[in-house]
Amino acid sequence: MLRITAGEHRGRRLPVPAVRATRPLVARARQALMDHLRPLLPGATVWDVYAGSGILGFEALSRGAAEVVAVERHPRAARQIEASAELLGYRDRVRVLRLDAREFLATGPSPAPDLVFFDPPYAAFRGSGRPTVWRLFLDLAGALRPGGAAVVHTPRGILAAAEQAELPGLARRDYGTTSLWWWHAPPAEAES
Repeated sequence: MLRITAGEHRGRRLPVPAVRATRPLVARARQALMDHLRPLLPGATVWDVYAGSGILGFEALSRGAAEVVAVERHPRAARQIEASAELLGYRDRVRVLRLDAREFLATGPSPAPDLVFFDPPYAAFRGSGRPTVWRLFLDLAGALRPGGAAVVHTPRGILAAAEQAELPGLARRDYGTTSLWWWHAPPAEAES
């Protein structure tokens, strides 16, 4: 069971889908991440890509996000996200898409997000698939509304300096064997 750490559903527990590749972010890391993102959450559109349990999207909704698009291709995990949305009364605010992340981007999704959570399986960051998964994150970050934020969950410290340089201002915080990296899109230019 996962516990929502703050907001209107603070303390509510949600089941974790029985899917081997699902590894939800620990509560301490979720709390710190949401505290950092707090100014962006009210009214936000959130894309939760490789949603797994959906906990990041539910944490955002509990703190005032308007809607979540949960992208999860595994049928059992997608059904669990739908069941959790129903349990929390968020059925109309959560759209679950049973797609691969590349398929999702190819659809030209809208509306543009204020927040992107990207949590692919750790195995995607190892070997020949790594450039592809990093390119996906860059493409998702590029879809943000001005001033939005994109977050990627990786094995601890795995991103090379060249990858980090592709997103100036990319920040990192480590939690045990995991790292959270986040990047803020530039704000809209003020009209003169």
